[in-house]
Amino acid sequence: MAFQILLYIPVVLALVTIAIVYLKLIRPEKRVYDIFRAQGINGEPFVPLIGQLPSIRRYREVGSILSFQEDLAKKHGNLFLYAFGPLTRLVITEPDLLADMFSRRNVQNYIKPPLFNTVFSQIIGEKNLLVAEGNEHERARRMINPAFYHINLKSMVSIITDQTARTIDRLIQKSTVKQKDQISIDLQNQFNALTLSIIASSAFGSGFETITNAQEIIHTTFGEVLEAILYRSLLMINQIPFISKFPFCRKNIVDKGIRIISDFVNQIIAERRQGKSASLSNGPDLLDLLLSAVDDEGKPFTDQEIKEEALTFVLAGSETTGNLMTWVLYVLMTHDNVLGACREEVDRILPNGKLPTNDNLTDLVICEAIINETLRLYPPAPVFTRYCIREHLIGDEHPIPIINETLRLYPPAPVFTRYCIREHLIGDEHPIRIPVGATILISDYLLHRRNDLWPRADEFDYTRWMRDPKTGLKPKLPHPFCYLPFAAGPRNCIGQNFALLEAKIMLSMFVQRCNFEMVPGQKMVFDLKITMGSKYGLWAKISNRKM
Repeated sequence: MAFQILLYIPVVLALVTIAIVYLKLIRPEKRVYDIFRAQGINGEPFVPLIGQLPSIRRYREVGSILSFQEDLAKKHGNLFLYAFGPLTRLVITEPDLLADMFSRRNVQNYIKPPLFNTVFSQIIGEKNLLVAEGNEHERARRMINPAFYHINLKSMVSIITDQTARTIDRLIQKSTVKQKDQISIDLQNQFNALTLSIIASSAFGSGFETITNAQEIIHTTFGEVLEAILYRSLLMINQIPFISKFPFCRKNIVDKGIRIISDFVNQIIAERRQGKSASLSNGPDLLDLLLSAVDDEGKPFTDQEIKEEALTFVLAGSETTGNLMTWVLYVLMTHDNVLGACREEVDRILPNGKLPTNDNLTDLVICEAIINETLRLYPPAPVFTRYCIREHLIGDEHPIPIINETLRLYPPAPVFTRYCIREHLIGDEHPIRIPVGATILISDYLLHRRNDLWPRADEFDYTRWMRDPKTGLKPKLPHPFCYLPFAAGPRNCIGQNFALLEAKIMLSMFVQRCNFEMVPGQKMVFDLKITMGSKYGLWAKISNRKM
């Protein structure tokens, strides 16, 4: 009898596992899919658990991962459904719908997807701007906002110019060692290393430079941990708490690296509190501002919160700007007219090797326009997502009055019919019901390349961003929500002004001091992990520019 019972145990366990998978993964996503399809939204067929992963894998293998969404948009329009594995996604690239989604009345209905927090909380914790939600996020945002006011960013210009000058000196020195056999350099690696040094110096001050192995911890350990976390996430290991505890699939790299990084930042905070380190800028750096910040009740950040916010700056503020600069240099090396205009402006505003300063940066309007156009065509974060926590409508102009809500729940005529006499497509103009549990994917990559919003959408034209010479104002956008390189709403990128300042300084200094020639024959392929870089880097020959 006991033996027969033992035989049934595997069967019962299998049935329980199937039931859990169905109830937790399949049924909720199918419900969301059906709600959207019932509203006339087109998309790919629902395939339990795997969704469109096989198609996505094929696109990735041939080096055209972003073409997957482009092809779906051509097939289904500016509003469509697909599934990344078991997770249903509603893709929206319609500015009017996005404006309503991020409006004051609807934005509180969304949080960042749980999967996002699962991935990044391992390295930066859960009490920071990137991961926190609700009141916790609002408190941190209010406390940190002053750090990115113009007056505080001005004091960090010297850090950016100093780190950029060091990188240029090193690259030029490399190129002059063997002038006859000039060395090819991967600019993507160089820019990512440079922006990491800039944000680390801005966040940690002199402590970053004096602590033993600091460069290795930030440049190597941090990257290895992040790479291991992404690897585990792609295998769906991080998404299953029970399995994520087992010591395989690079978990040792994650655990060891996080301990090293945590000890490193704790030491920096302790030394700053004890006066053993100081800002490298002309004023307070990010760590100073975090240490002095208080909330509405006069309560400061704890050391744990300071550590997490500092690590968040490093995570969010390095690779994004590094990849942006990669695409900027790619544009300059493939568009002689753009490089010529940029170089003429830099030589005029910064003659004889003059450094960018707070006084002359505003005059670099062509540099600014080139960066904006690069963000349009090559946004470092080409997609961002939001997760619905309260059911609501988007696409209706006003909140639903009580009488209309009553009619929705208790309609006098619960059904009515119509018979189609002409084939047609249902448009996107009617309001869309967003159910709880729905994940919305906003593809700014697709949005920025819509031909009906941008004349010659696929053409790089920096002049579309040139300021009016009389008023100094930028040209009016086709729609307030047609250009979202830094996301939108209360969770948009808090560091966007720092990133734009950093990019303008780096661009002007590289154009001023360097000649760069792209290595012929290389293949530029979009590579989307956390941000959008070039899969094989950007290889070029750098030499000193004689002025």
